[in-house]
Amino acid sequence: MTISQRDIKLLWGKAASRCAFPSCRCQLTQDSETASSSITIGEQAHIIAKELNGPRGDSLLSSKERDSYANLILLCPTHHTIIDKNPEDFLVEKLQALKNGHELWVDQTLSQAWDLKQQANDLIYASLIDSAVECCHLFQWKQWTFGPLEPIPRWSFELPEDFLKFRQKVFSTDFPGTLIELERSIKTLSMLLHKAATLFKKHCKIEGNNDENPFYRGVQFYKISEWDTERYDKLSHEFDDWVEECHQLIIDATKAANWFREVVRRDINPMFFAAEGKFIATYPWSSGDMGLSHTYLLSEYMQQEKDSLPDSLSEDE
Repeated sequence: MTISQRDIKLLWGKAASRCAFPSCRCQLTQDSETASSSITIGEQAHIIAKELNGPRGDSLLSSKERDSYANLILLCPTHHTIIDKNPEDFLVEKLQALKNGHELWVDQTLSQAWDLKQQANDLIYASLIDSAVECCHLFQWKQWTFGPLEPIPRWSFELPEDFLKFRQKVFSTDFPGTLIELERSIKTLSMLLHKAATLFKKHCKIEGNNDENPFYRGVQFYKISEWDTERYDKLSHEFDDWVEECHQLIIDATKAANWFREVVRRDINPMFFAAEGKFIATYPWSSGDMGLSHTYLLSEYMQQEKDSLPDSLSEDE
């Protein structure tokens, strides 16, 4: 598990970006020389360790619970080290008291200065980012794109519904309007994935069953029961155009995913998909190789393309 963007924003917001150690309470971000970014020096420490053999790690908490806001405390590097090297002096109950006491101090002492509107905006963005990670299957991007890019497209059963869920989430969000490029990249990603799913579902059918992981397979609608050369040629061309458009939307969505990753890393969290790298699509070489060979496509927008999005996308939903 990883710490969700929502829990990160809650932790930093309630701690006012300060170390929770009472004798410290130093600011954990430092402004850099550029106005658009800052240097983060704070550490999101686990009260009960992430690993069973870590400090205070002997607990029945699940991995998800260990990475939740309730089990995290914001510390400077110095006090994080002191606490974890002396677990006998800093039991779970003591750390919970430190955290609660610090958040109470923030509420009583800094409530005038702490910008609640900014906290709300941060939570909106964090919720959208978490939704994108989950609904767009960002961790599995290279794997899930293989099927939709096959000569006869094939989609995992859950993808269209998840893309619709993300589109509805984005469509209903009251955007703060402070991180404009982030908002544009999120809207673009949601629109392209939903358009891809909508187009694909025009000509597909369900295969498999509940015991065999059902999936959607494209229908070769040019195969007609009674031979009619003119009609066959017409439908064949329509099928080729449909497949090409289905493929192009997946490639365009990959560009949008990389744009989204780039902006999140720049404006929100430098660690966002830092280790995983850029999103790539998996493309089969041909229909005659028995699916044994494929290539990877790294697709990214040019700046001119970014400037026109999402306005250049038609909202035909």
